[in-house]
Amino acid sequence: MIKFNIRHFLFSTLVLAITAGCSGSDDEPTLTPPVNKPGDDVVFFDDFDSFNSAYWSKETHEAGWTNQELQSYSTSQVKVGKDDGKSVLILTAKRTGNKVVSGRVNSKNKKCFKYGKVEASIKLPETANGLWPAFWMMGNNKQEWPACGEIDIMEMGDAQGIADGTSNKRVNTALHYGPDVAGHELQYFAGDAGSNLQDGKYHTYTLTWNENKIDVSVDDVKFHSFDITGNPYFQNDFYILFNLAVGGSFTGIYDIEGITALNDGQTASMYIDWIKVTKIN
Repeated sequence: MIKFNIRHFLFSTLVLAITAGCSGSDDEPTLTPPVNKPGDDVVFFDDFDSFNSAYWSKETHEAGWTNQELQSYSTSQVKVGKDDGKSVLILTAKRTGNKVVSGRVNSKNKKCFKYGKVEASIKLPETANGLWPAFWMMGNNKQEWPACGEIDIMEMGDAQGIADGTSNKRVNTALHYGPDVAGHELQYFAGDAGSNLQDGKYHTYTLTWNENKIDVSVDDVKFHSFDITGNPYFQNDFYILFNLAVGGSFTGIYDIEGITALNDGQTASMYIDWIKVTKIN
């Protein structure tokens, strides 16, 4: 039986047609502390001093499980470690011969949210060609995809960015919904974020969500706005996911030999410094 929780099903056709701190060199990662403004009602915060299994679950899946991706997912590729002296969540893709294993976590049934501001400070690897990092959300319900609802806050590494040579600046954001796969609907935007987001530094990706609108921002600059007025698929609790995929429909790469961002014996990592969810009154 085909498992239709497949992200970006039918999307491949569309694909194809975290600031400065202490002194240091440009090659050093720069950590961006979360900013709490007066009156902020923070309902969830994790700065990954440890891996908290009350918040997060590590996923395991075979290669090809979804989106024709080449990697498998293993708990071994998810850890909390140090980056520039800071404790961070690390998802690592590793290639051994023709096999790739990577990491993916979610907060399903543990930390779920309806409306508010969801933001994370993330350092990305160089994605070209073939890496596909994502920060996204799924409806915390018993519905199959796309009826569950999906919010892609940030994805990078798509086929168009590879073709244009803009992978390090091109961000994708999207909403997926509909009664079933045949009735899948998509609101989608991709564009130049204005700077290199794969520069070895942390950048902040933000979702601001109410009953009528979803805004996505990069480093506090609005990137795109989605109208969800009257859309029932985005009026319920959603959980959070982070993952680092390799190949597949989004990248347009289906053969391991096309993965030039990850050669045999190499690793590439996605680092999450912190995540914060704030209630908006």
